Amino acid sequence: TIWDLPGMGTAAFPQSTYIRSMGIRHFNLVVLMTATRFTEADVMLLCELRRCKVPFFLVRTKIDIDIESAIEKEEEITEEKIEIHDCRRLEEETMLAIKQYAAKMYQENVYCISSKPRFRNRYDFLTLE
Repeated sequence: TIWDLPGMGTAAFPQSTYIRSMGIRHFNLVVLMTATRFTEADVMLLCELRRCKVPFFLVRTKIDIDIESAIEKEEEITEEKIEIHDCRRLEEETMLAIKQYAAKMYQENVYCISSKPRFRNRYDFLTLE
């Protein structure tokens, strides 16, 4: 069975009671997903998962938006349209920066994905399957 739990740290699901009320320690596996940086609440959950020895994956969604932003920023700086080989370089650099940050901050691998159908064969989506 797969459960899609609500985010932690809202009025309805406060951080102080989330882990206990959701029964996280009883899960067989947790996929912790975020579209931006992992929050303080995510890190708290990550620590609890480790403490309870619950296996987990960290997933960074919407990687295509980060890559697109990096390309747009480069185009603004250079005031030129970016060539395809430079787009690939920026894609690799963006993903590497996110992965290195996760490794440094959380000592974990992070999977970078996009759920857009045209990107499902790129990034880490197939690796995560």
